[in-house]
Amino acid sequence: METFGQRVREVRVRYGWTQKELALASGLTQSAIGNYESGQRTEPTSAALIKLARALKVTPEWLRQGSGSVKKSDNDGLRKPSKVKDRDASTMAWPFHGVSFEEFMALSPAEKRILGSMVETFIRSRRA
Repeated sequence: METFGQRVREVRVRYGWTQKELALASGLTQSAIGNYESGQRTEPTSAALIKLARALKVTPEWLRQGSGSVKKSDNDGLRKPSKVKDRDASTMAWPFHGVSFEEFMALSPAEKRILGSMVETFIRSRRA
């Protein structure tokens, strides 16, 4: 793969994820993912690069430059993401610590819709 965006897309497609699903896994916006893949954004910030590398389970070096090992090791030296401001959804990481993103992705589309409806209902009831 020659460009950052091509590498992002290649790994995302290998997982069978949509841009929206990668956005959810990485804490970035779907728009950002689309812009990287289309080449409209060519240089990710360090934070975005780390979030994408973690979500895609590849090394940041390979993702950014196409060099080095593709797979990240268990001890890749990545730091935890810095704390984010409340309600800054574009930089939030996967919010459900008791359930991995992979477990969520294993749900059927119907189960994901039901879960989404439940979350929406819960959030709306909290506002009332």
